[in-house]
Amino acid sequence: MSEQRFPYLKSTLVSFGYFTNNLTWSVFNIFVPLFLSDNLKAILGDVPYINTLIGLIMILDNIASILIQPYIGALSDRTWIPKLGRRMPFVIIGLPLAAFFFGLIGTFQSTMFVVLIGICGFNISMAFYKSPVMSLVPDLLPKEYRSQGAGVLNVVGGVASISGLLIVSSLMVNHSKFAFWALSIIMIICLGILLLTVREKKDVEIVKRDEKIGLGTTLKRIVKERNLPLIFMLLSVFFHTAGYSVAETFISRYSTDLLGFHSSTAGQILAAFIGFSVIAALPAGLVGKRIGALNAVIIGVVGFTVSLIPLTIISLLPDLSIMKDVLTLNTMQSPIFTWQFLFYFLLVFTMGFSYLLLSINSIVVIWNLAPDKETATYTSFFYVALHMAAILSPFIAGVIFDLYALNSSKNGSDFSGLRIMFVYVIACYLFTIGFISLVKIFRNRQLKEIEDKDTYIQQRLEQKEYPLQYIPMLLFGIGTRRRKVILDLRKEHHEEQKEMDEQIRKLRKKQMFVAEDLPDDAKVVDERHKKTIADHRQMKKEMVKEQKEKIREMRQDIIDEKIKKKLEEEYD
Repeated sequence: MSEQRFPYLKSTLVSFGYFTNNLTWSVFNIFVPLFLSDNLKAILGDVPYINTLIGLIMILDNIASILIQPYIGALSDRTWIPKLGRRMPFVIIGLPLAAFFFGLIGTFQSTMFVVLIGICGFNISMAFYKSPVMSLVPDLLPKEYRSQGAGVLNVVGGVASISGLLIVSSLMVNHSKFAFWALSIIMIICLGILLLTVREKKDVEIVKRDEKIGLGTTLKRIVKERNLPLIFMLLSVFFHTAGYSVAETFISRYSTDLLGFHSSTAGQILAAFIGFSVIAALPAGLVGKRIGALNAVIIGVVGFTVSLIPLTIISLLPDLSIMKDVLTLNTMQSPIFTWQFLFYFLLVFTMGFSYLLLSINSIVVIWNLAPDKETATYTSFFYVALHMAAILSPFIAGVIFDLYALNSSKNGSDFSGLRIMFVYVIACYLFTIGFISLVKIFRNRQLKEIEDKDTYIQQRLEQKEYPLQYIPMLLFGIGTRRRKVILDLRKEHHEEQKEMDEQIRKLRKKQMFVAEDLPDDAKVVDERHKKTIADHRQMKKEMVKEQKEKIREMRQDIIDEKIKKKLEEEYD
């Protein structure tokens, strides 16, 4: 049975809500610490604890997310307003408020009191609408397209981050107090696009519970229901984010203090990663769609961890020149295009693509574990785990790094604590592998509790809960290409193409007999021949496309049959 084409336009339009998130946060995280630093120095002087105060203020967004998003997510699942739906009422309130407070921060950047009001208002407003706006993707896209939808989200988010930085950076050259308002206006335009294009459907029953809405109540219910796949998935999200947030927080200091790079080089490394994520996000989403989100997460975390092993070993060597070459792909050496460049490129590419497989498909696993009527609630769980890691992990890592430096100093060495940054990161991802494995194990057990075999198989296929051994077949068609039915179909297609080529050849031969100096009526015949040839070529092009689609569908049918047989054996 033929699948519908993935709705790229619809996915992109739905992603404009996420666009507003990344558009502003990238700018917020770079410029707001500078505003705070200038204001605090003006008030307190150049005291040594300014960085601590800035750090405490900058984690307010994570605290707001943890406190607000679970409540709003659950409330959104219980809400239905005619002509607006479940999600858009929260977006209509939160997004304009976030745009207002964001503009306020930029306009009054030299007034500490107003900056603090703007920061608090912006953090609360963003937390108010983030879970609902992210839930539009699983709400409006079929389950089989959620990984691709998350890939589109990543592309849109990457473009938003780059756009926000470029726009504000160019306007801030002249110290414009209205630079932030430019992004606020774009946010309002995005809201208009959502209002014009998003039409929510009341296709699921609205959740009605007597229990109070809140983070504590929700977590108690998860534990009470013993939803172990969800619990382990949230733990994997926590450790995965814990590793990434530490790398993101300390990579600039690692690059400048240990590797001797200029601060601009560290920025270029981060920009290159964002650019790569924009390019590779759609393929990563497509892989998740083919093999299933959970399998994609497993491959991603294993691939990332394996790729990280050489970097971890290199980071512990006395000479860090190899690390400098890896992070810059050997482009600072001459000649550039050597075997080292190829090796470093493959290493970094594998690491980057594996990370995208993991990060893009993690939220899809959460969506797949969620009942249809509680998507926003489960989305908020994802962000609670993510923001908890973003708050705790950099602090814990900083303490560990300082203790390591202190211990090395006592032993007569002068090693920076940043030396073990990659050790910390890889430890987090080893925990992630463990918890992802438990998700797979307990998810299989959970599905096997379904009493009806047909329901069991249907649910496994719908949610792409495939056995791991079928991944090569799902990705590359291994084991299906030589099947007789496909070979016969290829042979039939080859004969059809030969017949079409023969018709085109005859038409071209006939056209050669029409001379240029013949009367006008003959020239009309010549034009007809040209048009007929062009039509036949177009027909051949469409025929080849249709033939490829038929073979793809047949291969998918073979794969589905093999998987069904395997699932039947497992069930029995």
